[in-house]
Amino acid sequence: MGMTVAVPIWQGRVSPVFDAASRLLVVRRGRARELERREFALGAVASDALARTVLDLGVDVLLCAAISEPLRFALERGGVRVEDNLCGDVESLLRAFNAGTWRDPKFQMPGC
Repeated sequence: MGMTVAVPIWQGRVSPVFDAASRLLVVRRGRARELERREFALGAVASDALARTVLDLGVDVLLCAAISEPLRFALERGGVRVEDNLCGDVESLLRAFNAGTWRDPKFQMPGC
């Protein structure tokens, strides 16, 4: 079963605030391997436009740090599972997500 995972990125790490992120990494996975990886530039847009972009990319799961409630609700209404309060190196987080260990304390935002 395939899944598309997105992570807002900044200098190889999870971007601190999804609403203000400038880049989005989108990874499509097949049964047990990565099928495609693309990076998208995000402009400074309103929450509804950002949600539409994510939905149009076919994202199933968003791994992010902070996210505003309006954007979170728009994504969830569209069927995207939002996993927030995450931080750290993007590649390490993706490996942990694939292994089911992304809720390890080392990926938790401080204070969350």
